[in-house]
Amino acid sequence: MTIYRSALINRRPGLTETQFRKHWIRVHGAIAAGLPGVGTYRQNHIAERFFEDAMAPVQSIDGISQLAFDDIGAMERSDASDQYALAKADIPLFQGGITILVLKADQVVEAPPPRVVQAEGGERRSAGAKLVWLSARRPEVPAGDLRGRWLQEVGRAPARLPGAGRWVQNFVIDRSHPVQAGVPAGDAAYVETMSEMWFDDAQALRAALATPAGHAMVHADPLLAPFAVYRIEEVHIIEA
Repeated sequence: MTIYRSALINRRPGLTETQFRKHWIRVHGAIAAGLPGVGTYRQNHIAERFFEDAMAPVQSIDGISQLAFDDIGAMERSDASDQYALAKADIPLFQGGITILVLKADQVVEAPPPRVVQAEGGERRSAGAKLVWLSARRPEVPAGDLRGRWLQEVGRAPARLPGAGRWVQNFVIDRSHPVQAGVPAGDAAYVETMSEMWFDDAQALRAALATPAGHAMVHADPLLAPFAVYRIEEVHIIEA
C-alpha cells in the first residue's frame, strides 16, 4: 500500500516568495530526494488562493509536499536515517510552520496523469493546472470510517466538470508522525482530506470552479468542509 507523507508548510518570516520557492526546490528538495525509501516526490506551490478559512487551526499554507513510501514502516525507517536529520535541520532555514499528514490516495476519476514538462528555471512541472482543496470533517458527521463512507456516498458518482481530468482523494490515515524541527505546527487532527483535480489549464480550472457544480463539489460535500482551496503549480522532484 503506497502512502504519502505530506507537509503543509509556510515560509519563514523575512523570506520573499521567490526565496522560499528557490530554497524549497533547489536546497530542501535535493535533500529530501535523498531520503531512503522515497518513491515519487512532488512539491505543490500555491499559485492562486480561492478560499482560506481564517478560523481553521492550521498555520497559513504556502506549499504542500508529497513524498511516496511503500508503507508506514518504510517511512519510519527513512525517519531514522541521517538524511532525514539533514532534512529536519534545513526546515527552520526556510519554513515558518509545518503540519505533517500521512495520506492514502484513492482515484475518484481515473485519467492519465498530466504530462511533465520542463519549465523556466529548469524544474519539471505538471502541464495544465491543478486544483487542491483541504477539508475537515463536518461537525455533525461521525468520525468512524469516514473514508469508506465518502467513497460510497460521494466518490461512487463523482461530479464531472468541464476541462477536468483526473481526481484523486487523499484521506489522512495517520497523524502520529509530527516533525520536531523547532517551528510551530498546526492541528493535524483537524485535517481529513486533500483533494486533487487536474485541468487543461488555469482558465478552465477557474471557469469550472465558478460553476454551480464546481462550487458544490468543493463547498457542499455532505461529509467534508473545505478550509483551503488553491490552484497549484506542481513541481516534480522525483518522477515515477
